[in-house]
Amino acid sequence: MRTRSPALADDDAAIARALEMLRSLGAIREDSRAASALEALARRVDPAYVGKAQRLARAAQLVNSSLDLDAVLHVGLALAVDVMHAERGFVVLGEGRQVAALHGIADESERANLASPAHAVVDDVLERGEAVFATDAQTEAPWNANGEIAALHLRSIACVPLRVREETTGVLYLDSRERAGLFTSGDREMLLAFAQQTALAIDNARMFDEERERLRRISGMQLFQSRILEAIANGVITLSPDREITTFNRAAETTFGIPSERMVGRPAVAIGNVIPEFPELLDLFFDSGAVQLRAEVEAERADGTPLTLEIRLSPLHSSDGTGAAMVVTDVTEQRKLELAHAAELAKSERIAETFSHYLAPHVVRSLMDDPNSIKLGGERTRATMLFADVRGFTSLAAQLPAERVVHILNTYFEAAVGVVFAYDGLLDKFYGDGVMAVFGPPRVRPDDAARAVEAAIKLHERVAQLAPKLDYPLEISVGLATGDVVAGHFGSAQRMDYTVIGDAVNLASGLQNAAPPGAIYCDEETFAAAGGQISHPMQKIAARIKGRGDLVTVHAILPS
Repeated sequence: MRTRSPALADDDAAIARALEMLRSLGAIREDSRAASALEALARRVDPAYVGKAQRLARAAQLVNSSLDLDAVLHVGLALAVDVMHAERGFVVLGEGRQVAALHGIADESERANLASPAHAVVDDVLERGEAVFATDAQTEAPWNANGEIAALHLRSIACVPLRVREETTGVLYLDSRERAGLFTSGDREMLLAFAQQTALAIDNARMFDEERERLRRISGMQLFQSRILEAIANGVITLSPDREITTFNRAAETTFGIPSERMVGRPAVAIGNVIPEFPELLDLFFDSGAVQLRAEVEAERADGTPLTLEIRLSPLHSSDGTGAAMVVTDVTEQRKLELAHAAELAKSERIAETFSHYLAPHVVRSLMDDPNSIKLGGERTRATMLFADVRGFTSLAAQLPAERVVHILNTYFEAAVGVVFAYDGLLDKFYGDGVMAVFGPPRVRPDDAARAVEAAIKLHERVAQLAPKLDYPLEISVGLATGDVVAGHFGSAQRMDYTVIGDAVNLASGLQNAAPPGAIYCDEETFAAAGGQISHPMQKIAARIKGRGDLVTVHAILPS
């Protein structure tokens, strides 16, 4: 440690006493030039001043040696307070007059009352960008009129701007309640210089903090993106503008059976080893202006397992140009399930079509939808019954070979069933050479009777059209009756039929038997429900129906 000799120490003390005596002379204090000259001399020879300047210079070096903003603020302020022998010190930053650092507040009771500088002084310096030095704020205008300064009993005040690039970013504030004239003109120059260095150090530390925060956010975002990529169930592969693989996430590893380290950094064409179409699709993507592209491709895992993939290419813009992001969805199992489902549907349709030759369509649909829905029992409803029979079938069977008779009947039944279905009727059964159909159950509609009449008329027309084809003159008669019936499944648990039971069934059968060849007999109920929609000639007659004692009123329709 360096020490000064006793002789030099005595010289310093003598110089200090001489300067103090000169400062006390009224003539020098009143002569500004003399006072300025004395201060200039003091700066060169006054050991206290020289020591203060050296300490502030070292403090400035210390402040500028750190990039920790909090350390710069508090260390710099503490050194300034100590060197200048101030009681309190504050660093106030311009944004919202924020007290960023304070020094010299000893305990909590003082902190409550003295934890802020003289706002009037601070605002003045921040607004004008010029330093304020008050030798005795209690007696100097405008400060002696300020209630805040009087309440704080402030005497000496030094407030210098912190300036960076011609902008005042804050102030360095020092004060004392005990001593007036604490800050000399030489102190002012030193404080201004120190504040300039401190402002630069604060600005550098702040920029360092901002850059560190920016890097932290970038790093956090990169980590966040990386975690998102790893959490995504779909494969994600990104390509740089020069078509190099930059990302190959975990789902992509699983899909292709290839670790990411074998793919990242390689040219994009390497993906062609597992997706043969990829190089061509990538060229198409960029040639089209990097417009989003979607395709389903066949691929292969590293172990040779075939894959079906859906890929979506999207542009990935950066400062270096446009790359690409590819999302890979493995739809192999989905496509297998879809094919199996389509095959099952086709099988079900074939079964339904086959059963429809034996069962009513609605029964087949119910059975296919819910095999357990078919149960014995019925419900009362309204229906129009249609019976149609080939006239002269007994003689037909006696005159022709059996095979010829079967062919004629099947041709007729094919036409009859087509007509019934065309008018939304339900084919109940074939009986010998006859057909029984129901219009209504299981879905009753207001026009059931009208559709039954139209079906009967159409059936006569179709039979007339069959005659040339069969080379045999077929004729039929039709009976129609409307009324309440019980519709449902009848039989046993092992064998059941969907049919209807009721008087309308018997009446329709009787009307068919009574009708002459080429005629349609319908009862009063059917006529009342559909009469207004029948355009063919009609005749009202009384007919004797088997099983009924009285004559029955019948409406006869004679299709041309």
